[in-house]
Amino acid sequence: MHAASMTTVEVLLQEFYQPSTSNARKREIETNLLAFKSQPEAWQLCLRVATASEGTENQFLWFFSTSTLEHTITRRWTQLTPEDKTLLREALWNTYAQLGASPAKRHRDTLAQLIALMGKREFPEQDPNYMQHCMELTKTRFQLGINLLKVTSEEVVSNRGDLTTEWKQYFYSCISMCIPDVMDLVTTYLLIAVCHINGKDIQTTIPNTLMDFRLTSALPNDNQLSSSILELLGCVQHLVSWIRTELISEYFLMSILDLSQWRPNHEPISLAALSVLNELLYLQKPLPYAGTLIGGVSSLLEQHNGNRRQSEMYGDKFRELLRLYSTKYAGKLMQEPEVLETFLNLLYTCTTELHGALDFTEKLEIWTPIIKGIGQQPGKITRFNHVLTQLVDEIMRRTQFEANKPELEVLDNELMEDDTSATEWQQFLDQCFETLALLANTRGPHVVFAQVYSHWSRPQMYLVSLEHALQHGSNRTYEAARKLKCANVGEILRDFATVCQAVVRLAPLMDTSTAATPAIADEMECQLRMLSESLLQTLQLLASNRLGNGTNEMDKASFQTDMDNLYAQVLLAIRSIFPLSKSMATDELLHRLFAILGSIFTCNSSLSAASPIVQQAASELLLFISTVIRPKCLLEIPQIQSLLQAGSRLGAQLPRQVSINVHISLVSYMVLPWKGVPEQQQDYQRRQWMLREYIQGLAQNFLDLDLGQANETKVAATTLSLLGTFTALIEYFKATGGNAKDMLASTFKPILTKALMIFNSFGLCSIAMAITVAEFSLSMLRTLPTHLGGQFIKEMVTLFINVSSREQLTLSRLAVMEKILQMFKLIVEQPGSASLGLLPSILDFSTQQILPLLQQQNAVTDSSEITSLLYALFDSVLTCKWQFFYKNQLSNGHTSGSGSGSGNFNCSDNLHPAHFMAILNAYGQMLVSGTDPSNVRSVLFSMQNVNERSRLYQRALFKEQLLASFQRALLNLLLSGEGALHFDMIAQALYAMGQVDRRQLLESFAQASLPVAQTALEEICQTSDIPTFTQKLTQLMQDAHCVHLNETS
Repeated sequence: MHAASMTTVEVLLQEFYQPSTSNARKREIETNLLAFKSQPEAWQLCLRVATASEGTENQFLWFFSTSTLEHTITRRWTQLTPEDKTLLREALWNTYAQLGASPAKRHRDTLAQLIALMGKREFPEQDPNYMQHCMELTKTRFQLGINLLKVTSEEVVSNRGDLTTEWKQYFYSCISMCIPDVMDLVTTYLLIAVCHINGKDIQTTIPNTLMDFRLTSALPNDNQLSSSILELLGCVQHLVSWIRTELISEYFLMSILDLSQWRPNHEPISLAALSVLNELLYLQKPLPYAGTLIGGVSSLLEQHNGNRRQSEMYGDKFRELLRLYSTKYAGKLMQEPEVLETFLNLLYTCTTELHGALDFTEKLEIWTPIIKGIGQQPGKITRFNHVLTQLVDEIMRRTQFEANKPELEVLDNELMEDDTSATEWQQFLDQCFETLALLANTRGPHVVFAQVYSHWSRPQMYLVSLEHALQHGSNRTYEAARKLKCANVGEILRDFATVCQAVVRLAPLMDTSTAATPAIADEMECQLRMLSESLLQTLQLLASNRLGNGTNEMDKASFQTDMDNLYAQVLLAIRSIFPLSKSMATDELLHRLFAILGSIFTCNSSLSAASPIVQQAASELLLFISTVIRPKCLLEIPQIQSLLQAGSRLGAQLPRQVSINVHISLVSYMVLPWKGVPEQQQDYQRRQWMLREYIQGLAQNFLDLDLGQANETKVAATTLSLLGTFTALIEYFKATGGNAKDMLASTFKPILTKALMIFNSFGLCSIAMAITVAEFSLSMLRTLPTHLGGQFIKEMVTLFINVSSREQLTLSRLAVMEKILQMFKLIVEQPGSASLGLLPSILDFSTQQILPLLQQQNAVTDSSEITSLLYALFDSVLTCKWQFFYKNQLSNGHTSGSGSGSGNFNCSDNLHPAHFMAILNAYGQMLVSGTDPSNVRSVLFSMQNVNERSRLYQRALFKEQLLASFQRALLNLLLSGEGALHFDMIAQALYAMGQVDRRQLLESFAQASLPVAQTALEEICQTSDIPTFTQKLTQLMQDAHCVHLNETS
């Protein structure tokens, strides 16, 4: 019968893995196999297959048999008799110990896993010699023994939920008592491995006190040496990840460091040893023998610099080692300047190796903690000045095509259409310049700036000479310039743009007001003045558009791209130094600058020279001057006057974002206070008139719309084009002062009124127009929450609710509801009681119309964003407008008797119980569904916050009608697969509810049918502090899960 059963299983497995077997038949076969696996006698049949000498002939049957054995050990172990357990243990041990000289790794590991699982259940009670047997096995079958030690180590820290927490902790402590012997054993094997690898005699190399020479036969120097050492290092790597670091000896460290050296004939060993070192350095605890480790890493670095033929994998591992090492030991190295100086010189040599841009930026990360450490001890900087100066030069050299073309030309500088991240080229530059900024903070900005600026003259002089030759030269000069230009001008332009980016990154550090000494401040001001003049000269040259002459069509596109990039970088560089350089703030310089900027925005013959990237950079510079520098003379500049007069035509001439930036710049000039001008000379009255005239000019067609006669298409086109711009414009002024907001409110209120009339007339028929009106209304409410007036806001909200309510809500209209919910939330969060009168309408609309639609469509559409907004609104109502429900706002810190009911209030205390219950029922439904982890967490956080602020759980209405339901929902969520994501917050909620009524919490636990003792439930309910409660709840859930696994086997 037994043979027949296994024969049937074998036939089913063969059929299952046939390509022609249908999925339906596979599901049927799978059901039959699972049924067989659950039979009480199945493990005995499978044990015969797993331990038979011919058991590996049928791979499918062998692995199914071992899977059945694993199921028996992990799910049905308690159902086996002591004799069965002994039979299973001895059979597997004998089979494992008698494996051939070169067993298949998967078979070997599978058997080791089964043995370790049994050991985890029997050591030390039923199998006290388990660890001793593992160590003894290394002496006769080294690879098998070491592998079993590794698998056992993995089981020690495994999170498998098949054992109780108490037993796991007991097993951990028992294994930990054996670890000193294990570490002594593996250290001895490491010493033997080092001798074999280096070709040294063990007897004469290792002292007798350290070596049990009988172990040399376990690890012979034969053709299995490399694989044996790899197994040893794999075991060691896992052991050091969790054992106490004080068990690590100096000889252990020295052996790992020795094995980490690059050996071409033993590359896998070198990689494995580096992995052990990295594992040690990842540990968040101190390591012993720091001096040995520091000296060993320096020796490895010296060897690395002397050997240029190391593999890419070794180089990657070694960089990781250096990064971890510098992070962990930067402080220690600072205490030994001579050691640090030697290490930095070696590290610099390593950094200058040409192994690609990625290799270089990863090596710069190694420098970061050390540079920061040097910066914190200014007295020691002088000693390291030379190497830090070299590093700055190396960074600039590696970013310039002139010096490093082979590495740079392979970097991808193309941005995919749907990709918003920086290009590979830009990421490389950003990382380089962040290191430059770090060096500038350490050595002084003026010192690093001088090194960076030294790279400016070459490309600038090249462009000046080229422009002069093209403009004034003879035919021969012109032809020579043209050839020179075609040869490498693109690379020179890119190098120039790179230097500009470096300057932009360093500019914020060149603040003369924070300079260490007046002499340094003077030097920095001189540098900024020199840079300002160079930038303006370069900008004038680029704006002339003469460098494009003489370019053939083939090169023109590439040349223009490089030119535009440089043009934009120069504009950004000017913006970065504007607030720092005194010379940039003069009226004369502003006129020079805007004479150039005007040509970028003006629609004339030079417009073709201004690409979108240049216009964008110019608009950002204009915006910066208008909002940060805020000079009074701005309106006197002819180019600014031209932009004011252009008005609505800007939208047709410029890209949308550029046009918006220009509008914001002009409005900023009218509403923001001029810098350095007394209050009485701000001329706000005239500027208010200018603002009204300018905005009315932009909005004239919109304001003139006759809603009774104009068709929907015309209204929608006008509304979409104007309100989108105004929304961005109004949003920009959220953080401005009250005077500016008064001016904006009086100017834009008529436009908002017109927009609301359009929404009232057309409703939700045109989704795009409704969204645009709602977005504009939201931006006005967000920027001008008090300046619009309470009555106006009330009428606006009522209008949105009435119009949305007169038409049935559909999924396509949810986008409009998102904006309306955001408006509701803003109103609710406003301080004071002005919004209390709107809350009934807001809550009725939210709970009776939006919430049912979301719950109905939850399964067929992704409405997580609007759902999040709805629950955020509920949270705002509970936290910001608690007085809507209760007159007595209880603050945290008031005391009440836990579980005694002394802090409760009658249901009649709640002023609006229907709305209160509607919000909390929505919370409960979210917890019960548990489909959206983000919203579930938001609900849990909201309940916790409201309870801490207002003692939600002690309110009679909650305690009498909701407490038990919420406890059951939380426990069901905790028992579900998603519960682990929110464990901490669920534990806090259950604890807080238990403090209100411990008896009810015990009943809820009992109703959850947890397979644990009643005493355990009573104990957790009586817990009086949250850390203990969380710990006991964790253990309770793990044990319940363990029992469930065993009962369902």
